[in-house]
Amino acid sequence: MIFLCGVMLVAGTACKSQNTPEDKTVQKRHLTIKMNDSAASPRRIVNADITDEGTTLLAEWKAGDEATYCNLSQQNLGTAYTGTLTAATSGVKTDLNGDVECMANDYLAVVYPKNTTFVYNDPGSNYTYTFPLSGQDGTLATLATSYHQVYGRAYVLSVDDKTATATMDKMQSLLTICKFSFKDKATDAVLPINTLTISYGGSDSKTGKYPQSASVTVSNLTENSEAQAVGSTPSEALTINAGGATEVYVALLPESDKVEYKFTVTSGSNTYTGTAEAHLKKGEYVPATGLKLIMQ
Repeated sequence: MIFLCGVMLVAGTACKSQNTPEDKTVQKRHLTIKMNDSAASPRRIVNADITDEGTTLLAEWKAGDEATYCNLSQQNLGTAYTGTLTAATSGVKTDLNGDVECMANDYLAVVYPKNTTFVYNDPGSNYTYTFPLSGQDGTLATLATSYHQVYGRAYVLSVDDKTATATMDKMQSLLTICKFSFKDKATDAVLPINTLTISYGGSDSKTGKYPQSASVTVSNLTENSEAQAVGSTPSEALTINAGGATEVYVALLPESDKVEYKFTVTSGSNTYTGTAEAHLKKGEYVPATGLKLIMQ
């Protein structure tokens, strides 16, 4: 009996040795993020499917699409653990895979398109990343690949020595997608758009200006799982070089209240201006078509 207990004790010790609790160790593991049913259509604009010249702003992933992760639960001397995740398959849902510094119960921010500008904020224990609003060319193709900003948060369920598994409940679009077209108020003729500048109207310090970039601050706190894009200090009008298109697509910041916008269009050798009011909500599509402008 004494010998048997000794064997059992050794066996138990061996078993414990083979199952070292790696979930308490932050190390690089090959992570697979599984999207839950509620994360289906993660890149969808909530009120429309938008298609133009063969390009559709889809909720679908393409195999090989790259996103950026940031481990919201870990940081090393103020340095964020960030890297790249890759879509495994094409479709509305996909696994996202990548080598990630993590342990069990970590929260990961997941950002599409790929972004590498996460900065750790201390005090505050949160992370901020930025992305541009400038440089848009008015095409849906460019908007879909470079300006359709989407945020999600994954939770690491389990790990072993080399691999990890996480789940993601949802993703959310952070900007408002707008389609603009304009008419000459005097003639009702549709205007080919060489350049379109968008700025705030009104009479305060922002008049004639618009943020050229936006930032998102996120943390691993449950109550902060929703993300909000905040514009940089407006410095100049947002300019879109449209090359003569009659319709342009632009990603703009959502606003908490109705805002007056000022538009300036160069069309041929003429310049037109006008204003419009709108309450832009994140993840929605606003077709602002046929706006009447006055030639200057």
